[in-house]
Amino acid sequence: MKKVVLSIIIFTFMVTGATFAQEFAKVGTAGAQFLKIGIGSRGIAMSNAYSAVANDASAIFWNPAGLTGIEENSLILSHADWLAGIAYEAAAYARTIQNVGTFGLSVSYLTSGDMEETTVEQQEGTGRIFSTNDLMVGLSYARQLSDKFSLGANIKYIREKLDTQDASAWAIDIGTLYYTGFNSLRLGMYIRNFGPELEISGWYNDYDNGSLILDPETLQPEQKEYLPFHMPMTFAVGIAYDININEDQKIVTGIDLVHPNDNVERFNVGAEYNLYNTLALRAGYVSPFGILGKHDDELENMGQDDEYGYEINNYTETFSAGLGFNLSIPNFGVIALDYAYSDFGVLDWVHRASMTVNF
Repeated sequence: MKKVVLSIIIFTFMVTGATFAQEFAKVGTAGAQFLKIGIGSRGIAMSNAYSAVANDASAIFWNPAGLTGIEENSLILSHADWLAGIAYEAAAYARTIQNVGTFGLSVSYLTSGDMEETTVEQQEGTGRIFSTNDLMVGLSYARQLSDKFSLGANIKYIREKLDTQDASAWAIDIGTLYYTGFNSLRLGMYIRNFGPELEISGWYNDYDNGSLILDPETLQPEQKEYLPFHMPMTFAVGIAYDININEDQKIVTGIDLVHPNDNVERFNVGAEYNLYNTLALRAGYVSPFGILGKHDDELENMGQDDEYGYEINNYTETFSAGLGFNLSIPNFGVIALDYAYSDFGVLDWVHRASMTVNF
């Protein structure tokens, strides 16, 4: 077992080390950004410090190894009123089969709603309405390999549709969960959205200063193919610890260090106060600076060590909070209703709601 765990950790760090090596934030270099939006209001209210906490069907979207916490069946339905009037819906179902493992099915769908088309020539609008939408469908499997170690994985089909053009590909997630044996301390680790590049089909016309770029031979608009773009791959390690105040009160804490391939690192810190296993109050914070990044103070002095400084790399999302209510139904199970809101600074508040049924 130790050899299996060690091999997984080494493989994960080899992949992420080659992919994430960078000294600056590569914002805007990855597509399918909807895959980075958290699903499940409990984890969102804890500011995504959830890789070692998730233990129901929502674990599919956070750390699939957490699916081993499901005793029989778990279902989650999630809705988000995203920024700029965008809607994001998701659902997942997981079932544990004794001595075999936990299987899951998930889907998420983001839609922009109707938008008015504008072009370079008609900047006031063409009168045409269009929309964009994103889709993810996934299959999951997780298994507890020992009394302390669990492993899980997702395989996902991803499609981005931009008006009449689209791009599709597949991706995988791999997660681990390890119970240290020290009280409730556990460690979670995952790599999400590992897969080939996406490429939009078709072609486009390019412009220079508002004028079409023409082919020098035919003097017709030059048609260019879209360039491929990376998946929003993310690697994270996290810890979670439960503080039992008494039989009726408990505090769940989580800390995640997250490293995306299109931004700098960040810390997610969150906590949940649970009363009578019925009412939960949650809050969390995303570090606004990530890891301090190196930059040049003077372009003309590039390469000189004494001209380097350190800047703060901001994340728009900072504070999150929310609450949850658990309803136990005899001979059926538990229904959890959760709500979360997140502060995106100059953009707006984002409200999310989800329902989880464990039965």
